[in-house]
Amino acid sequence: MGLLDTSYAAYYGFTVDQFSLKGNTAVISGGVRGLGFAFAEALAEAGANIAILDIGTPQAGSLEKQVNEVVETIEKEFGNVDVNINAAGVATDEPFLATSDKNLSSTFNVNFVGSFLVAQACANSMVRKWEKLGKPELEDAPRIGSIIFISSVAISAPRPLRWNWPNTVSGQFAVPWLNTNGHDEKVEQTFPDLLKQFNQESMFGRVGEPEELKPAILYLASGTWKTGQDLLVDGGVSSWKHRGNW
Repeated sequence: MGLLDTSYAAYYGFTVDQFSLKGNTAVISGGVRGLGFAFAEALAEAGANIAILDIGTPQAGSLEKQVNEVVETIEKEFGNVDVNINAAGVATDEPFLATSDKNLSSTFNVNFVGSFLVAQACANSMVRKWEKLGKPELEDAPRIGSIIFISSVAISAPRPLRWNWPNTVSGQFAVPWLNTNGHDEKVEQTFPDLLKQFNQESMFGRVGEPEELKPAILYLASGTWKTGQDLLVDGGVSSWKHRGNW
């Protein structure tokens, strides 16, 4: 039996410490309920300051301007924006042939436009953080930030757009250790009518709970070696969709 080599831990920190977000600030859209709330809990438990953005009373003026002002306020209050999770999403259960223009517009405004603007504002904040550090090169830079897009069965319409974001966005940053990733899940229990179908599709015979995604979101929020990727957490649905035929 050999001795444990602690040289790696001495350089990087012990594995459990690498998941710590102590002193970090996370901006989470859609964080007052459901998955967003579970993610906020997970990051808070890891030591992060939490700023939650959610639907409020509409105000006159540019939405982009309002989002930028909110993120700048968070930056001033906490010092930096280090993590951004885009979990906001809405859906109205209407069939394709009967989907109204109003439903289509509201769905894409929240699920696509809203997430885009929040991610853009947070990315600009992270770039400012990098600039304040003197624009260090890759080998000298700390982790600048993580941007995470959540794609779920509850927001199916814009999913193809969100799937492409991590790869597209990550390639546009010259900032070392500014990671963008997607988190595709199939655990939301928002639509009871679909529950039976999901139970049949899952290898576990049930849908998951938001709490079961906490380790996955913490990995994406704290890691430095994963960017431009989609992390699929679906209880094996994508690998075993036709359980009844086995």
